[in-house]
Amino acid sequence: MRNLKCFVCFLFSIAEIVAEDRRLLLNDPDVMTQIKQMSLELQNLKQKTSQLEQELTQKSSEVSVMKLDLGSAKNEITQLKNSNSGFGSVYTRWGRKDCPSNGTELVYTGVAGGGYLGNTGAAANYVCLPHDPDFIHGDTPGGSATIYGSEYQDNYFGHNLYDNDVPCAVCRAVTKSSVVMIPGKTKCYGDWNLEFFGRLGAGADSHSAASEFVCVDQQAQYIEGGGANHNGKLFYKVGAKCGSLPCPPYYDMAPVSCVVCSK
Repeated sequence: MRNLKCFVCFLFSIAEIVAEDRRLLLNDPDVMTQIKQMSLELQNLKQKTSQLEQELTQKSSEVSVMKLDLGSAKNEITQLKNSNSGFGSVYTRWGRKDCPSNGTELVYTGVAGGGYLGNTGAAANYVCLPHDPDFIHGDTPGGSATIYGSEYQDNYFGHNLYDNDVPCAVCRAVTKSSVVMIPGKTKCYGDWNLEFFGRLGAGADSHSAASEFVCVDQQAQYIEGGGANHNGKLFYKVGAKCGSLPCPPYYDMAPVSCVVCSK
């Protein structure tokens, strides 16, 4: 037991000597120089950290401003796309009183018309006549050219359409700059957007007056109360004739489809 107590005392003596040596080391000139150098480096690090924090705060503010500017630019682009600034493209939807519900706006609705089928000098094109015409005051009746309404000349374009008057709608594709009618297709190519598709229509080959090919909507409508047979500018089915037209892919007198696409 006495030996154990002596051994413990011996350990405490060693600990005191080590502690004394440490105190002596802290007073060493080299140690004091190192401590001062470390203190200076720590102060420099604190200054750099503070400077970096200020720069980060400034950059964050700049990023916030840039986000606001980007948001404003996006809003301006959207407003330009949706404004009536002239951007957009116009087409006629034959056989319908409305426009597709795909971001296209209705300019006006009307009745299809054109030159009379038997007049050799009649205008060839179909036109969309508005329901609310304006007349110039002082003009007298008459003229050497005439414009007529139009009729479906068979039920090819839809059920119970024969002899009914043809409606039309002039539409504006608000965010598109180009519109094209493609005969023989019901779908658009590539990244072009579908406006509507349907069946190709034109005047009859046997008629004296020329006509043009137009795309009649596949869900064609008619104007109520216009079922009398007055002729005028007529819409007929168009068949593909083999010969100079390659068959296949076409086949003789196949009804020709059509699509109106925008981009």
